Amino acid sequence: MTGARDGPPRPSIRELPSPEPDVVLRLARLPGTADEAAGRHRFRVLSDPERQRATRFRRQADRDEYVLAHWLLRLTLSTGTSVPPQSWDFTQEQYGRPRIARRFGDARQFSLSHAAGTCLVAVSTGRRVGVDIERRRRADGPRALLHNSLSPDELTRLAALPAAQRESEFIQLWTLKEALAKAVGAGLRLPFADLDFSWRNGRPLLGRSATVTAPELWTCHCLDAPADFRAALCVRTAHPTTAVPIRGVGET
Repeated sequence: MTGARDGPPRPSIRELPSPEPDVVLRLARLPGTADEAAGRHRFRVLSDPERQRATRFRRQADRDEYVLAHWLLRLTLSTGTSVPPQSWDFTQEQYGRPRIARRFGDARQFSLSHAAGTCLVAVSTGRRVGVDIERRRRADGPRALLHNSLSPDELTRLAALPAAQRESEFIQLWTLKEALAKAVGAGLRLPFADLDFSWRNGRPLLGRSATVTAPELWTCHCLDAPADFRAALCVRTAHPTTAVPIRGVGET
């Protein structure tokens, strides 16, 4: 396996067990002690637009997290190729979903997410893919957030849980919905309250709704995440039976 060596010491990178054989999952976390030299190196690997966006973050922690996530993506894409991490270019779909520029002739799809200094990247061989990682937080926050994010059945199931379990359940549901939205390419334009996830044999099951007319087109998983985090992966099935899986959101 070839790939560009990347200079200064790296933050800890962990390859997560992938429930999908054609999807690579990598996770990286910012070190507890800042390494300015390594941070500058990661910054230089990014493209000019990425560096410009990084400099707009007001908080240094947010800037470092953004840089780490995009460096990790570039490093993962370069693994097994002759393309240096700094050479990748990306284009955007209609709603801003990034993809590899066509000039590379690379059909892989990718997704990235970051929260609280922890970054997660997924790269598939060609299927649409989405990941999300979130730090656990209170699930008894503003009622509007819950009602705008969860389906009626999900709200009922959440209310029936012991208070100590609601936080974890809410965050896991959120990561599943965000991962699906990223895979579709709609982001937060997708009405989360119209998506319904339940559990079958401990695995998430996407239900049919006004928004998701063909849930069988999508496979979603809860991922092994660090303590106090929840993460999810969603991929499109290899052989879809329906052309348009999300009503009102066109795929490109």
